Amino acid sequence: MRSRRVAFVYVPVIFLLTMITDIRDIAPWTAAAVGLVYVVAGALRLRLSAIFDRTYDAAPSRWRKHFALVTIVPAACWGLLLPLVGLKLGVSWSFLVCLLATAGIAAGAISSLSPRMVILRWFVSVQLAPSAVALAISGHGREAGLAVLLLVFWAQMLILGRYFHAEMWSGMRKGAELEERAVELAAANQEALAANVAKSEFLTNMSHEIRTPLNGILGLTGVVLESDLTGDQRELLTDVHTSGEMLLRIVNEVLDFSKIEAGRLELESTTYSLAELVDSVVKPQQVDAARRGNTLTATVGADVPAWVRGDDHRLGQVLTNLVGNALKFTENGRVDVTIALEERRADVPTLSIRVSDTGIGIPREAQSTIFEAFRQADGSTTRKFGGTGLGLAITSRLVGLMGGRISLVSAPGQGSTFCVLLPLAEGTAPRAAASRTTAAPADGAELPAVRVLLAEDNPVNAKLATRLLAKLDVEVTWAGNGRLAVDAWQGGDFDIVLMDVQMPEMDGFEATAAIRAAEAADGRRRTPIIALTAHALDGYREKCLQGGMDDYLTKPLKAAELAAAVARWQPVAV
Repeated sequence: MRSRRVAFVYVPVIFLLTMITDIRDIAPWTAAAVGLVYVVAGALRLRLSAIFDRTYDAAPSRWRKHFALVTIVPAACWGLLLPLVGLKLGVSWSFLVCLLATAGIAAGAISSLSPRMVILRWFVSVQLAPSAVALAISGHGREAGLAVLLLVFWAQMLILGRYFHAEMWSGMRKGAELEERAVELAAANQEALAANVAKSEFLTNMSHEIRTPLNGILGLTGVVLESDLTGDQRELLTDVHTSGEMLLRIVNEVLDFSKIEAGRLELESTTYSLAELVDSVVKPQQVDAARRGNTLTATVGADVPAWVRGDDHRLGQVLTNLVGNALKFTENGRVDVTIALEERRADVPTLSIRVSDTGIGIPREAQSTIFEAFRQADGSTTRKFGGTGLGLAITSRLVGLMGGRISLVSAPGQGSTFCVLLPLAEGTAPRAAASRTTAAPADGAELPAVRVLLAEDNPVNAKLATRLLAKLDVEVTWAGNGRLAVDAWQGGDFDIVLMDVQMPEMDGFEATAAIRAAEAADGRRRTPIIALTAHALDGYREKCLQGGMDDYLTKPLKAAELAAAVARWQPVAV
């Protein structure tokens, strides 16, 4: 590119020098010939620059030789012409102008020729050396001094050329390294994105594969616990159920932490009662508190807004983690949950949520790492009390996502107090909250039997769902995969379809699409389809609804949630 820009730069210089000096009188044809040589050389240099990209790699040595010839030959012609001018006219004004122009040409060549030092040396030498020699042998002191000055300038040009040569190649190497690094970073980024996709798929599959058998274990154990058992049988089954719930909690914590780390956890915004949320968290844990000899209390300040807006599920998760943690490390003591109004900024209340216990406490040196993933106060804590070490890490990150902050005050043997400061916008009570009465059916009235098609490939989970549905007095038809479910739906009249998402032959999405297509073609009424899935990742509910399903239940299946879903979608008597 440099050679292309300066290909003809010397042609107007030669022309001007010819016009303003006595060269036009003493050697007009010689000057014209030199100018013609520069024109031809410029054209050749332009041609070489144009074909550089496609010819250099094939024959670099040949390309350099051609470039050297079209660069050095014109310079040699001019360099030899100048001493002739000096010998003819002496050190006159014309000679000095030509010498000054020659020095400028030599200096200007540094930028374009410094990449090739050999060519630069020859170019500068053939331009300056003949004049320096001619001045040196002239025998006059003034001319000899000028010759020395010209030699010094010559040496300086070579030194500067070497400097620019080193700087240019250093810059090119750094540029090449940066480009190579950019390519490596782009490749690493693609690998990271691919790894993230693979991790998400792994988490989805792991969620399904682990939660599916847990659904059967917890569900069927719960069913057996409701039957007549001996004391030992009830105790052993209770331990099995508790262990299953602990395993499910660990799976959920790993999934939640992975979603947070991947930036895929999205918060919802709903209006809810803070007092009811606290009550729903504290009451279930009071049994565990009593078992360990603890007293668990909850207090909501009178000035706390009755209704707030935010993600009640995630705030409930924060409370559950903090209360569960406090109970785990406290025996024969107290755990107190206190909700208070801390301040108001721009009419947005900031609430303080404090969970205090009288447990073992946390050493000062461990408090700085207590919110890090997979970290507990020390290794013995994990061995004695169990857990993944993710609870507080998840809690801290959830609080941060909700715009709050969490702090800790603790000392060994004196208990711990976790304080969450959280801004929560004040909400208005939903209309449904004004009246919580439910209309009851008339005496003696009987609801028609609900016909449910259960699409589930896992026999254990199918047995559990069938038993839970039997308690709701519904008629159940079981299909072992999606294709059988579509066939059963086409041959029957069902009020609700419980559709497992992941099944062989035809999965739940394909089966749902087939049912919706048949409804549209035949003009049949829309059958409510409730997704049953062990996938617990954010966004999966939306995926099911977009796939044509009407509702979503996660495994392990809970009797109350199943009953509520059936009640929502059962036919309404007219």
